[in-house]
Amino acid sequence: MGAMFAGFARLTTSSTASPTASASPADTFISYLPTRHDLFKIAVAVLVLAVFYLLARLTRTLAGRELRRVRADPQVGLLVTRMTFLGTLLIGLIAAFTALFGNPTLVFGGFGFLALAFSLAFQDILKNFIAGVFLLLERPFRLGDEITVDNHTGVVENIEMRTTTLRTSDGEQVLTPNSLVYTGTIINRTRYPTRLFTLTAKIPDGSRPDGLVDRLRDQLNGRPDIAKDPPPQVVLQPNVDGGLTVEVRYWLDYRKNDPVAVQAAVGQQIYQAIQSSG
Repeated sequence: MGAMFAGFARLTTSSTASPTASASPADTFISYLPTRHDLFKIAVAVLVLAVFYLLARLTRTLAGRELRRVRADPQVGLLVTRMTFLGTLLIGLIAAFTALFGNPTLVFGGFGFLALAFSLAFQDILKNFIAGVFLLLERPFRLGDEITVDNHTGVVENIEMRTTTLRTSDGEQVLTPNSLVYTGTIINRTRYPTRLFTLTAKIPDGSRPDGLVDRLRDQLNGRPDIAKDPPPQVVLQPNVDGGLTVEVRYWLDYRKNDPVAVQAAVGQQIYQAIQSSG
């Protein structure tokens, strides 16, 4: 790189000298070309950067393998492997620029300037990245949880550097910016082990609901998949047209049971109990 500055100095000196002493255009152009020493330093810097990139991938793989071996939390593993990769790559960048310029003070000063320019030019990317880090640290939800954010409901598949990936019940993929997830309202639908489910059915006119509530309650208490605490509830609600509606509420451990299958079975029991009351 010194040849470039030397060429610039020679060009400045020649501009103040007499026209007869000025260098030819070819000599001026050649003076701007990097020397062999400059090319060697560039090659060393590229080699150092390539080595540290491979080292960063290796450390990320080893860290992820070790975290899986000790059965660490998936989000902790994601954060540790990501920080390991970026930290190693950052050290590689500093080492490469140090090999190129040969002055660590200049390198750190340049990195400070580049960091300022990067933060101003890529504010949204940096904001989403920092929000993603805090989501992994604070863990308002976990991978595999079903959440609602920004009017979208789905299972959390991944927390990437820029977005949080959700899979909806319709099989659609939703990519929500991390900053929106972090600053918005999050409804974690699977935070607790049990959830409340409600089913209603209208009792046909002419049916006699005597004993219907007790029969349904006994049937629900006998189901092994429905939680016993709190117990299921069966109540009769009046309709605006003068009829009656039976309402069933039960708590279910959705992590051990299929909510759709249980809901279908309970609905079948309600239908059969109403038919037997007629």
